[in-house]
Amino acid sequence: MIKVGICGYGNLGRGVELAVNLAPDMELVGVFSRRNPNDLKINTETAGVYHIDDIEKFKNDIDVMILCGGSATDLPKQTPMLAKWFNVVDSFDTHAKINEHFNNVNAVCLESKKTAIISTGWDPGMFSLNRVI
Repeated sequence: MIKVGICGYGNLGRGVELAVNLAPDMELVGVFSRRNPNDLKINTETAGVYHIDDIEKFKNDIDVMILCGGSATDLPKQTPMLAKWFNVVDSFDTHAKINEHFNNVNAVCLESKKTAIISTGWDPGMFSLNRVI
């Protein structure tokens, strides 16, 4: 069973929660947010809701952290920070800064021995492949 965490619970985070719950080999451990956890209601009864400040406490309980923040301000900071403790997936989509983002995240992953998959999703990702084809 792949134990999953979600960092950020806007539209993307809610969509990731639904996808994780449809995967028979995945289990949502928790949702992490800057909002007050008591004010956040998620659909998964077996998962917890935690403040992002407590995320490091789960480094031994989560196999992959899916980052659902924004590319402008959240992911450039969160992805390298969280790659110290988790395997991470993000959807960073500021094309002009992808190489810089890759270098920042890769440096942390080489040191922490974690894996990061960056810039996944529609743009870049599937949308970029469609433009190439």
